Amino acid sequence: MRQPEGYEDGTGRVCELIKTLYGLKQSGREWNRELDEKLKKFGFQRLRSDPCVYIKRDGNNLTIIAVWVDDLLLITKPDELMEQTKSDLHSEWEMTDLGEPTKIIGIEITQTNDSITLSQKVYVESILEREGLSEINSVATPLDPNIKLVPNPDGNEGNRSNSFARLLGELQFLANSTRPDIAFAVNRLASYTANLSLQHVTALKRILRYLAGTKNLGITYSKTADNPDNNIFHGFADAAFANHDDHKSTSGYVFLAAGGAITWKSKKQTTIALSSTQAEYVALSEAAREACWLRSLFDELGYPQEHPTLIKGDNDGSILMAKNQQFHSRSKHIAIQWHWVRELIKQNLVTIESCHDPEQAADVLTKALARPKHNKHITEMGLTST
Repeated sequence: MRQPEGYEDGTGRVCELIKTLYGLKQSGREWNRELDEKLKKFGFQRLRSDPCVYIKRDGNNLTIIAVWVDDLLLITKPDELMEQTKSDLHSEWEMTDLGEPTKIIGIEITQTNDSITLSQKVYVESILEREGLSEINSVATPLDPNIKLVPNPDGNEGNRSNSFARLLGELQFLANSTRPDIAFAVNRLASYTANLSLQHVTALKRILRYLAGTKNLGITYSKTADNPDNNIFHGFADAAFANHDDHKSTSGYVFLAAGGAITWKSKKQTTIALSSTQAEYVALSEAAREACWLRSLFDELGYPQEHPTLIKGDNDGSILMAKNQQFHSRSKHIAIQWHWVRELIKQNLVTIESCHDPEQAADVLTKALARPKHNKHITEMGLTST
């Protein structure tokens, strides 16, 4: 690095660092390398399915460490292992023990005897306060289903607002962490970031109004929740055919375990689908890919999925296409990558069943819904008031 100000010797030489410093590009990598080396010394193994999770087994004893840079979440069974794990960590680094977890990386944790709830009320309140909307009137849904969002009619004369992009980024973190109910709305507006209009700003404000009335919502996981077909987790996949801008469809999927959503996505498809069947088929394939990752993750954690993972779709044509490898003039153009779902079904890793609206929970991830349907689907995802 350059010689610090006030310590130059006039030669123009640079300093060779013996240890990394905060702020350097490689500092995060060096810290992760040291953390990985020390945890493995204590007998932990890094998961292949998630490099930020470490696990240690000794008979019936189990210790899991989830890592977020230098924030660690410890989980042990039995409880007596917790003190030993903390002692091992303290022997290597100076650490602060925050006790029973109530918050990590902005996510609030509420525990009872039979449930755990993840929420972000404080995070939502901080956004509303900074935008001066703490006392704003609330609305029932994040997007108005009667209004169609369109590109800026002024062409390239739009307002390239950094505040719009910043706020969308903050809401994206919220949507990815604990609030799947706003995932579609946030991703829909994100496509207009480079050339927004007053309609888009108004729609973004509506999301904030919705959050003002639902800031207490969080995902609740209950040990008494039932899982279909003895699956640890199961999923829903849906697609909305051809939007009004570039005619690309929107995929959405959600996987549930213990009565709450554990992973979800709302994403515009990369290619134009020629039919609703093709759009739904692509959504099924994307959901199946996520199911494979979840199976690997649960297996490494010691909870293997004994039965094929259940994914529920609502298009009979796409389900038949996935189950029956038939050549057809209407489907021969579909890219090979999307046919991978057929292999998963053949290997008994995934099974697909029909699930029509109003039971399709992923519907809320593909389009703006009226209040009754919206509330029904987010309840199915485990979103409850804390």
